[in-house]
Amino acid sequence: MSSSTSANTSTPQPQPEKKPTVLLCIGMAGSGKTTFMQRLNAHLHSIKRPPYVINLDPAVTQLPFTANIDIRDTINYKEVMKQYNLGPNGGILTSLNLFTTKFDQVLDFVSKRAPTLDYIIMDTPGQIEIFTWSASGAIITDALAATYPCAVAYIIDTPRTTSPSTFMSNMLYACRKNTKLILI
Repeated sequence: MSSSTSANTSTPQPQPEKKPTVLLCIGMAGSGKTTFMQRLNAHLHSIKRPPYVINLDPAVTQLPFTANIDIRDTINYKEVMKQYNLGPNGGILTSLNLFTTKFDQVLDFVSKRAPTLDYIIMDTPGQIEIFTWSASGAIITDALAATYPCAVAYIIDTPRTTSPSTFMSNMLYACRKNTKLILI
């Protein structure tokens, strides 16, 4: 028996489990995160690879796309502001903190659909400090990165970057986020 015959009879290797890539869309308020998400969502649908969409912005009044999971379905941002006597930024941060306490449920929903997905895309609030300094942002990104390959789309409104201080602020936030998240 030749060696080439024995090589052909080896057992096939198991294929690694398919995992969708998570794209976390972050940036300052008004930078175009939701518009970017709408365009990305439309493109992925047009090429027959619809993503799983998660909205983490409790204060957005209108989404130009349908979210599979929407923080606004479980957290009433205006009620959080009233209940805790908070302003808009504090209300957004507290809403995300409350939502994070149940993020394991979000991961359960996502994991059920994961084998059929290529992408999970997430829109976030414009309070970028949530994903650079707060515990809730770290919990969300760490939980996602522990299970899925992750990437960050840091959206910058280029007309606003004509000011050197705004440009540097954006770059520092981007670098801060880049050093804290496990990327693919």
